[in-house]
Amino acid sequence: MINRLLQLYPEAITSPEPNTNSNYMWLKDDEDGESYIGIPLSNLTKEEMILLSNLFPLSAKKVYLDRTPLAEEWYHFLIHNGKVPHSKSQNIRFVHFAIPNVRDDFQYNEWEEATKSLFSTDVIFVPFSHHRGVIIEEKPNLSITEEELSSAIEALESDFFIKIHFYLGFFQPIDDHLKSRFQLEQKLLTVSLADHPEDRIITREKVIPNYLYLNLPDQERSILFADIHRVLIDDPELTKTIKTYIENQSNATFTAKQLFMHRNSLQYRIDKFIEKTGVDIKTFHGAFFTYLACLHVDGLQE
Repeated sequence: MINRLLQLYPEAITSPEPNTNSNYMWLKDDEDGESYIGIPLSNLTKEEMILLSNLFPLSAKKVYLDRTPLAEEWYHFLIHNGKVPHSKSQNIRFVHFAIPNVRDDFQYNEWEEATKSLFSTDVIFVPFSHHRGVIIEEKPNLSITEEELSSAIEALESDFFIKIHFYLGFFQPIDDHLKSRFQLEQKLLTVSLADHPEDRIITREKVIPNYLYLNLPDQERSILFADIHRVLIDDPELTKTIKTYIENQSNATFTAKQLFMHRNSLQYRIDKFIEKTGVDIKTFHGAFFTYLACLHVDGLQE
């Protein structure tokens, strides 16, 4: 498989170890020995990144970081074929983290200790590499909130000179489906990193529209969004306006401020879009469908 990837991506490099260069997506095929392949991110489309992350669930499976015995059990369960580790709780939550711009002098252990201090209870840190890993919470009633984590990110990034992303999973039972749910959350994290690299806190609610759109066949996308595409393709400002309006839960006042336009001008653009397409974005179904259409237009313009 590695040789085939090298043929598809001639600018890719191989190495016995994945390095910390965040300009590459590092992959490893266990059937091809010990070599890793690094593919320049500039050579990959969003769809290719999703596909590769599915074929090779984690970009760096060999880790050079110390893990506690319990973390080691979780690592072998989540990444390999180990048994489900024992837990004091019937339900757990995965808080995935990604640090795309790790520097050679990054003090991972200090960062881990600082991040642990954000949680009100003991958590299990399971690093996969210096770039990716997961934090396991075992107490739903004392779990960290999105607001608490968001307020701490600025300090973490400032102290350690990094950019960090957290995907907040949901509490789920420890059963035979736990690993597959973990892998799905990893896919959603990868989608968000590709489509919204500015987001620091990621949830399934935020990323699912992008995930659903990427899983639509190309031919079906072109058919489903053809009429809206014709309206938006020649008017990038209208696309931005409609997409921002939907992302702001149809709050016209907030959207107008964010786009630096008068509220009446915003309302005129919304009415103009509804009149041309026949899709009422003030309804839930209309807004959801139109948001997917905006993702389609954005993808064609990239």
